[in-house]
Amino acid sequence: MNDECAVGDQVSGANARDPENGPRAYISFRGQVEPRWLDVNRHMNVSWYDHVFDIAESDLFEVFGIHDDYIRRTSYSFFRLEKSVRYERELMPDAKLEARSVVLWTDLKRVHHFHELWNVDQNYRAATVEGLSIHVDLRLRKAARIIEAAVADPLTRLAEEHARLPWPKGVARRDFRART
Repeated sequence: MNDECAVGDQVSGANARDPENGPRAYISFRGQVEPRWLDVNRHMNVSWYDHVFDIAESDLFEVFGIHDDYIRRTSYSFFRLEKSVRYERELMPDAKLEARSVVLWTDLKRVHHFHELWNVDQNYRAATVEGLSIHVDLRLRKAARIIEAAVADPLTRLAEEHARLPWPKGVARRDFRART
């Protein structure tokens, strides 16, 4: 999981499904706005939003088996093709944060993912990130389909669970699948 910041649940994927209420977004980060994250305006600097979203994305990918061991063992990884950030509201010192992440779809070569950063103290969404990532054979430096069942199966299950959720507000790209 992660480094200096608090992150999502310790059991990978454990919070992706709520037995009583059905599927829900994966909680990929939990923490609070640290003093060093503040800028001259005394709110969270945009570079720290990016930092938190990077942690959230990495944590989400760990749920379906993309981690350092997988990359070293297989010589496959993910590269981000596109990223779109929307800053909606500022985050103030000590605000408790939660990133909620969903897999919008996958074709086992590409993963379209969306992350929301919430101020849990005041219950508002502060920012979103939408991304498209591609699975890459690092030896060839080319896109490659996921063939390992230990990664493909949990990714497919997570995408199927998240497909049952309402489409998140703010997703700019309805369908990356049309791209080659």
